[in-house]
Amino acid sequence: MRGITLKKKNAPVLERIEITPPGTVVLPLIQHLGEPAEPTVKPGDKVKSGQLIAAAPTDRSVPLYSPLTGTVSALTTTFSSRGQETEAVVIEGTHTIPSKKTSADPGSLSPAQLTTALREAGLLGPGPFPSPLIRDLLAPEQAGSRPVKRIDTLLVSALDPEPSLGVNRYLAGIESEALGVGIASLKAVSGAEQVVIATDKNLPLPEPLRAIVAADEEETTRIVRLNGRRYPTGLPIPLIKAALVREVPLPYGRPRDVGVALCTVSAAVSLGETLLTGAPPVTTLLTVGGGALGKAGIVEVPLGTTIEDLVSALGGFVRQPAKLIVGGPLTGFAHYDPSVPLGKDAGGLFALTEQEITVVGSYRECINCGRCVAVCPVNLVPGMLSMYCAKDRFEEAAARGLFTCIECGCCDYVCPSRRPLVHLFRHAKHQLMEKEQ
Repeated sequence: MRGITLKKKNAPVLERIEITPPGTVVLPLIQHLGEPAEPTVKPGDKVKSGQLIAAAPTDRSVPLYSPLTGTVSALTTTFSSRGQETEAVVIEGTHTIPSKKTSADPGSLSPAQLTTALREAGLLGPGPFPSPLIRDLLAPEQAGSRPVKRIDTLLVSALDPEPSLGVNRYLAGIESEALGVGIASLKAVSGAEQVVIATDKNLPLPEPLRAIVAADEEETTRIVRLNGRRYPTGLPIPLIKAALVREVPLPYGRPRDVGVALCTVSAAVSLGETLLTGAPPVTTLLTVGGGALGKAGIVEVPLGTTIEDLVSALGGFVRQPAKLIVGGPLTGFAHYDPSVPLGKDAGGLFALTEQEITVVGSYRECINCGRCVAVCPVNLVPGMLSMYCAKDRFEEAAARGLFTCIECGCCDYVCPSRRPLVHLFRHAKHQLMEKEQ
């Protein structure tokens, strides 16, 4: 598989960082690709932790729940983790654990009941283009009038989208009943015949994953060991090819087009906890790091926590940050406004110093070295595409595979001219989609 091989032999040890939750959250009504949720509250309303504050009108949206017990102070406009302008619900109060509800044994629930639980949990699929997980898992008999292909394999990724992120790796190593319950439930919802768990062969095999395989009396669960240092193995399209030797048709193909339902260890744990407690997920785990922060590791924050509130809870900046990235350094989005909230699609926060970034400035013209072609995992010619995008010739770029790009950042990483290739591609895609609306 094309890509880049990391030089680091050992992944950094990720430790849990405990912080004091903020007293205010800003919950964007859209935190994914799809449709925004519709608010069910108005300013002045009292809310409790775990209460529905925005409903999902269709399966292209996800519901939102309050992470605080307090008061809705405003309906405002903000930017999402992906830089998309959206309406948001602002809540002031105290972070509390949602009250546990009397819930049935997950093993006794029917696929239809599990589907309802998955829909209400509001989980997202993996990768740079997160969409509601429910759309990619529904079995044909649960999909209603929407035609979908039957799924034969549930692929659960214990790999993270990119090397600097570590939530899936962290959760895979923790003994948790929720992980096993989540995987079993996702298999039932999708109707998959087998479960394949992808792990990094450069790291010790997590004992909880080994136990899940051993507990499967039907022997339909297995583990595949992949080279996690070969980026972008952790992204959806390359992952399916590496783990199952199946190629998702691009540009508009989905994993289920090749019979695969794809989810992460993180999503499985969230669903399992929801089924076991009856309480919806109101927090998210993030990887934090970068030279401008004094701490690096895994932190749990209420959904809607702003960048500035998280930085403050971590003790503030120890050095002047040159760039704030929500997500990972290769696939994330740079933000200049610290009031941007961190949603379900964030994944991480990195505060990088000048020494950790390359200042593009007036980048050079393409020198036709071919390095970007050599590393592109979807066989594009990024240098040529970037020239069309830089000259606003977006339709020509689209005709040459623009929407096939998975925005992995490999081309950016190797470009000797330091051209902002992924930035150009994202801008061109946005312009074309705006034009279609």
